[in-house]
Amino acid sequence: MDVTRLLLATLVGFLCFFTVHSHLALEETLGDDRSLRSNSSMNSLDFSSVSIVALNKKSKKISRKEAEKRKRSSKKKASMKKVARPPPPSPCVATRDSCKPPAPACCDPCASCQCRFFGSACTCRVLNPNC
Repeated sequence: MDVTRLLLATLVGFLCFFTVHSHLALEETLGDDRSLRSNSSMNSLDFSSVSIVALNKKSKKISRKEAEKRKRSSKKKASMKKVARPPPPSPCVATRDSCKPPAPACCDPCASCQCRFFGSACTCRVLNPNC
C-alpha cells in the first residue's frame, strides 16, 4: 500500500514538473563563438540607421491640433454611418408597454414583442441595443 502511494506521489511530482517545464520560455543558448559572431553581424546589418530629432513647441502644438481634428472627424464619420430608421407604424406600442398578440407592432424597429408566463404577460423589448 505504501509502495503504491509512493509511486503515485512520484508520478504526480513528475507530471507537475513537466507541466511547468513545458510552459516556461525557452532560453536561447549558443554553442560556440562562431555562431555568436555570425548572429551579431547579421543583427547589425538588419537595422538601418535611425536619427532622433527633437520637436519644438510649435510642432508639438500643431501635432496636437492635428490629432484633435482627426479625432473630431472620426467621431463625425462614426455618427454619420448610422442608418436612418424607418418611421414607426401609426398604431404602435411603446417600448416596455403591453403588446398582447391582437395589439399592433412595437414603435421601435429594434424592439420585438416578448411574452412570458405562458403568453399571459407580453411587453415590447429591445433585444439588441446595437440594432
